[in-house]
Amino acid sequence: MRRSSAGRFVSRGISVGSVAMVVACGALVGIDGYTIGECKGGVCVPDAGESDALAEDDSGAIAPDDSGVACPGKPLPPAIRIGSPGNTFCIDTTEVSNAAYDAFLAAKVDPKGQPPECAWNASFDRDRPEEDDGGVPEKPVVGVDWCDARAYCAWAGKYLCGKVEDGKKTGPVTLEGLSDYTSHQWMLACSAEARLRYPYGGLYDPAKCNLVDYDAGRALPVGTVPGCVGGYQGIHDLVGNVWEWFDGPCSADGALEVDGGDGGPASDGCLLKGGSFLDNGAPFDCRLEATNIRRDLRQYNVGFRCCSD
Repeated sequence: MRRSSAGRFVSRGISVGSVAMVVACGALVGIDGYTIGECKGGVCVPDAGESDALAEDDSGAIAPDDSGVACPGKPLPPAIRIGSPGNTFCIDTTEVSNAAYDAFLAAKVDPKGQPPECAWNASFDRDRPEEDDGGVPEKPVVGVDWCDARAYCAWAGKYLCGKVEDGKKTGPVTLEGLSDYTSHQWMLACSAEARLRYPYGGLYDPAKCNLVDYDAGRALPVGTVPGCVGGYQGIHDLVGNVWEWFDGPCSADGALEVDGGDGGPASDGCLLKGGSFLDNGAPFDCRLEATNIRRDLRQYNVGFRCCSD
């Protein structure tokens, strides 16, 4: 992905709104072996012995973990614990809001403490484009790049969602792990471990989440779209509203360098999940990601949420 002369981002992939995405899931090894969203009205439970532990609400969303183990970190936003016994973790119930990000900026975190891939990032200030309505406190923060999102999560005592094993983050999601519903934290949360095709069920419903068909025309305050809840009860907007950064397989790609620039980690190609209010319809299920997204992209339909152990 590179910046065009008009300031928009273009890609060799399929253009979706202002973010380019590629429907990569169909080519991923093993993805066709999953039958998500094809039984019990959209919720797939392997056997009767497991169904009691995976109680669902009317939307198809699965009940979160009930072990009582508290989620660490600041409740900005609140998080819930999900997953299966032996492999639970916490994920924010909504996208991070402008109000929460303002608290991070007020803490004046030193950018010099960032890892090498973010050494270029001299400030955590976000872009405030006209489309952001001036930074309404309850709306999801946008105009933040991958490194801003990572820094916020660290300040909040959490981390950018990545790969989990035995209830602990072990690093970023790998290219091979994009279709692994047991280790890819964002994917596990959205699909309730491959039981749901969409966070709310097995069939696309244009009235559920803030995509183009919902006809909001902009990002809405976090957690306010009533139908867009799941794959676990209490998690909002994993599809639609704004795209979300996660800790995924970022890689160097000379084609993504800004004209005249010298490349480096700022132009690494990273991934996004979930789609936004600019994006159309049924393809936007839990499997889809936008690829070849520059690490330093700051755009008005891209935000994030955090995870923790």
